[in-house]
Amino acid sequence: MIISFLFIVSGEANTANLVSGQYISAGGTAVVLRLTIQNPSPSNLIVEQYLSPGNEIAGTSPHAKKINSASGKVKWLFRNTQSGNINLTIRLKAPLVGSVHATVHYRDPQGGMFTELQISP
Repeated sequence: MIISFLFIVSGEANTANLVSGQYISAGGTAVVLRLTIQNPSPSNLIVEQYLSPGNEIAGTSPHAKKINSASGKVKWLFRNTQSGNINLTIRLKAPLVGSVHATVHYRDPQGGMFTELQISP
């Protein structure tokens, strides 16, 4: 008789609490994503936000690394992050049409495991 055990370990199991996020505003002319970074903080964060095509981006705060209004993609790169909160704001020329979501990429500073976090309103 063979007994098998299956252990499913999520890639985020050990790092799930290092970075979390929630949308403070996901409508109107401002989209605000708040990221909470725990200690020990990842040294780098890559944050990509995706808006439905057709939204005209007036600006971002902090300044984004890349903005592609045609595809609705906004990308930030943060180096030497510290624990605490970061608010990412996208200002639009007109109220948001469609949806928004974000992807955050980082490595666990202790184990090196790569994590991809999906955030939706």
